[in-house]
Amino acid sequence: MRSGVIILSLLLLSAIPLHAENVEDSHASDTTQTYLEEILNQQTNGQWFLAYRYGDLEEEELNQFTLKRGYITFKNQFSEKLSVRYTQDITLDEEGSDKGNIEMRLKYCYLNYAFDDFLFFSEPNFEAGLVHRPWLDFEQKINPYRVQGKMFLERAGLMNSADFGLTFSSLLGGEMDESYQKRVNSKYPGRYGSLSVGVYNGGGYHALENNQSKNIEGRLTLRPFPESLPGLQFTYNMAYGKGNTSLSPDFILNSGFASYENSFLTLTFQYHSARGNSSGSYVDSQGNAFRNRGYSAFAEYDIGKLPLKLFCRYDHVDAPEHIHAASRRFIGGVAYNFYRKNKLVVDLDAFDRKADQTWENRIWEVAIEIRF
Repeated sequence: MRSGVIILSLLLLSAIPLHAENVEDSHASDTTQTYLEEILNQQTNGQWFLAYRYGDLEEEELNQFTLKRGYITFKNQFSEKLSVRYTQDITLDEEGSDKGNIEMRLKYCYLNYAFDDFLFFSEPNFEAGLVHRPWLDFEQKINPYRVQGKMFLERAGLMNSADFGLTFSSLLGGEMDESYQKRVNSKYPGRYGSLSVGVYNGGGYHALENNQSKNIEGRLTLRPFPESLPGLQFTYNMAYGKGNTSLSPDFILNSGFASYENSFLTLTFQYHSARGNSSGSYVDSQGNAFRNRGYSAFAEYDIGKLPLKLFCRYDHVDAPEHIHAASRRFIGGVAYNFYRKNKLVVDLDAFDRKADQTWENRIWEVAIEIRF
């Protein structure tokens, strides 16, 4: 990507007319240099999830090619410390008069300031605007199958990934060595873990704020044995505030997450206990928030001699009868990785809404994740 930008910049440079006068040459050179620096400070990338899906969904037969999600991101580095990010979220509209259209909305739009390291904090940074919430971006760097579907807490209707607000994030105690980052995972590579905390409207990036409350959310991840077991991490994730309705029901969530990664195997287990949810839909008619809890386990195995990975996930949620009841979900499949982080996935997604062995939703899928 950067080499392509440099070539384009050199072509633009060659098209600038030369003048005999030294003063004009100097001015043209300065202008070109400034323009070249601006281009090199800009980054554009994309991520697309395309799929063919077949099976039973909500008592109807499903047989379709579809766009599951798409993202276009623009970044600009204003200075060594200051940068901006703008991400467009592209999806298929499934409701209202525009049903069937491809619609575009904002996912991220924020200003980021990077601080110098201090005390135990490494690469600390601050986001303001439409920002990352602490949890889902972290989980998706360990479970790389967003192409298949949403992560556990989001799929259970508890929270989503972005919101208007402020976020502070940092690694803890420096970084893992370069060898670990290349072999295992270069994301959130804090030697002793990482953290993220912030305050948000609460409704998420695709909802209007329907009350005046603010939610506090945070994540603390610890890597207790960076030398002997570098892939082992323990995470506490929390949210405290109100659901996003005029009734402002309680939303209080506590979640524990254990993960282990090495060069060929990833294992995670998560448990949550909550009252209400971020959108405010887990309530009775008087606005009293219902309690809910659940757990999720995920595994990925790299076959090794082949560019294939096997993965599976199991979710279980206990919630009120009219929401999910004791629902459960099984996801399993195989992924073929090609050209960096692009992948082709074949999977089965089975959902048992009342945990009564009916497994009424069974979707077979072939999906492709395209990154550029």
